[in-house]
Amino acid sequence: MFRRSITGLATICGALLHVACGSQSTENDAVIGGSTLDSLIVTRYEVDDSLFPNPERGFYRYADLPGLSADIGAIREQEGITLVWGRISMAAYRQDELLPNDFLARVEQGFQTARDQGMKVIVRGTYGFEGPGGDYTSYTDPPIHNIRRHVTQLGPIFTANADVIALFEAGFIGPWGEFHTTAIATDPEQSRDFVHFLLEQTPEERMIALRYPLLKQRIFASGGGFETVTDANAYSGEPVARVGHHNDCFLSSANDVGTYDRGGMDRAGETAYLTGETALTVFGGESCAAYELNDCEPARTELHALHATYLNSQWHPDVLEKWESQGCLDYVRRRLGARFALHESQFPVRARAGGRLRVALDLENYGFASLYNSRNVEIVLQHAATGRSWSLATGLDPRAWKPGERYLMEIELPLPRELESGTYTAYLHLADPATSLRDDGRYAYRLASLGVWNEKTGWNRLAQGILIEAAPEGKTRPDGSV
Repeated sequence: MFRRSITGLATICGALLHVACGSQSTENDAVIGGSTLDSLIVTRYEVDDSLFPNPERGFYRYADLPGLSADIGAIREQEGITLVWGRISMAAYRQDELLPNDFLARVEQGFQTARDQGMKVIVRGTYGFEGPGGDYTSYTDPPIHNIRRHVTQLGPIFTANADVIALFEAGFIGPWGEFHTTAIATDPEQSRDFVHFLLEQTPEERMIALRYPLLKQRIFASGGGFETVTDANAYSGEPVARVGHHNDCFLSSANDVGTYDRGGMDRAGETAYLTGETALTVFGGESCAAYELNDCEPARTELHALHATYLNSQWHPDVLEKWESQGCLDYVRRRLGARFALHESQFPVRARAGGRLRVALDLENYGFASLYNSRNVEIVLQHAATGRSWSLATGLDPRAWKPGERYLMEIELPLPRELESGTYTAYLHLADPATSLRDDGRYAYRLASLGVWNEKTGWNRLAQGILIEAAPEGKTRPDGSV
């Protein structure tokens, strides 16, 4: 499907000009958006089908967050994994009103280690999973006032480290933090109150994934039904828009081992609900047993439908081995989360400092999902002789680039008057919005297009040989004239 996108400072004008395949060419007297330019630099790109890492998506590695080892960096380099599923286990402090300072310091250090090693964290707090009977069925929660105090202590650490937090899984309640079995987990009012409390204690720009569809439906019950995420409230910071979903028995039985069929809605009804929700929130998890539904063909269908972003790289091994033997493991690796491929770009051969730069991009999302966290979209111009670079914000929100869709975008950007004259190379920088990470190439998003990626800078090369002329004396009008 093709879509035209209008977001922020970017405007869509006339149809894109298509040329014969080739790395870079020049077209004379081309027209973009009604303005005749002397010539255009038109670049076509081949899709890159290789496996490569991108932040905030893909298979994750399980670890205890307090005292996270720097060895996680080697896993990133060797396996292309950029996510840590970071457990905060507080089993030793179930009966304590406050977590000790040395434990909090280890949690803080875990986040710093993730930052140092180019990783992001999926955060889940737990108090264990075994009860007096030796299994999860006899598990009980710590006193709720202790849990709340612990979360309140962790809240400032979460805020200070939001840059390296990908998302939260609700956690804290029930065995493994999965919101089942216990008195709190099975009481709709207590569950609702706790999730809203958790939303208050975590950064507004981060989502919280819940274990069961029914849990979100109950938390956001309204007028005999329930609230859902829509295009109108998506990414707004409203509670319903911040709550996504995870499934820790993905495709592992007829009802995913109790994930579905919990509130009178069958599997088909609940997956239809999730299909709408996960188009605008985050979804991930793990499998817990081999089953016919997690054969490659139905698994691919479900991963697409539920917009899967992350999965456990180690669990369940029987399912992962099945995907390897049936030939879909690399397919899943490529498509978890968003995967953007640029098909074509157009830049003017000449532009003037203080004027406007008109850019055309033809981009497609081959992933299962869209982005769930915000990300800057910038055109970077780098001077060929001096190496000095200028970043131009487009105002585009890449979370709007949905899976299976192709976008034809024409962007008009103001050029600074102080831009020095000379020849420039243009890049697309899908930067992390956090100040601490925006210039770290490990946290930038790589395009699935051959020959464009600069690992050091995190920039994707678009066009070379753009001549920028110096701004003339006097005041420059918006169209570039004096």
